[in-house]
Order: sequence, then C-alpha cells, then structure tokens
Amino acid sequence: MTIDRGLLDRIKARGEEVVTQISADLMSNPRFVKAIESAMRGKERIEEAAGQALRRMNLPAGGELRRALARIEVLEREVAALKAARKTRRPGARKAATPPAKRKSR
Repeated sequence: MTIDRGLLDRIKARGEEVVTQISADLMSNPRFVKAIESAMRGKERIEEAAGQALRRMNLPAGGELRRALARIEVLEREVAALKAARKTRRPGARKAATPPAKRKSR
C-alpha cells in the first residue's frame, strides 16, 4: 500500500494548525488559565505533602534516591576500574607485604 507523502504532510500541517488554534483559544480564556494555575498549585502541595510523609516515615524522597543511585554508579565504575587494573598486573607482581614488626626481647 502506497501512501501519498504530500497528503500526510497536509494532514499533519492541518493538525498542527488546529492544535495551535485550540491552545490559543484556551490560553485566552481566563477561567481556563485560572484552572491551570490552581491545578499547578495543587500539584505543588501534593508533592510537598508526599515529601513530608516520606520524611516522617524515614524514607528517602525521589531526589535523594537519584543522588544515591548516581553515587552508587560512580562507585561501581571505580570498583570496575580497580578490578580491571588488578587483572592487568602480573600475578607475581603483588606488593611485598611489610615484614612483621620484631618483638623487643627483654
């Protein structure tokens, strides 16, 4: 089945025009704008309340989890690099252990 590319482009352009027009109409409506602002304030309150609830339960919030995950990933890369460096060394080339301290005789 062959689809006319020009037809698809015209349909897409018309769809974009309609969406732009609807968006402009909605944003010019003061009641709609007020409703959106109220919804955004409500969302912020919910996020604050959820964060407080998590802190009260001693659970990490999303940002804390992302920071912890990022730190874990850094540590995993460092461990992998150390393991790779250890593998490239010769087996007999380990550092000599420091000799045990001599006991003082009395």
